[in-house]
Amino acid sequence: MEKLLDKKEIEELNQICEKERIDRSALIRKFLLTQITEYRLKEAGEIYRKGVISLAEAAILAKVSIYAMMEYVEREKIQPQVLTEKEMEDELINAKKLFKNSFKILDFGKLRKIE
Repeated sequence: MEKLLDKKEIEELNQICEKERIDRSALIRKFLLTQITEYRLKEAGEIYRKGVISLAEAAILAKVSIYAMMEYVEREKIQPQVLTEKEMEDELINAKKLFKNSFKILDFGKLRKIE
């Protein structure tokens, strides 16, 4: 049976666990969730770069706040397709439909409806 991690990797995980004050399974879960989010950002960012979806739609697709999506796009230097004036107006109308309810941004890119 092949080992998933070698001794040095396990030792490094244990050091991070001590520093973070969490057990190894919680640390691995945290790493996996971070990687899943990064994967979603990458996929949504690529679709946004192609001009298929708006930034707001990319954020929804990636399951992050629009601010997190904006940060990702800036970090990765993703340039959107240039839109005509009509396309910009359509995007504004679409964004208003997508965000017709009021939301409050919480930590880690989660949204909560304000009542």
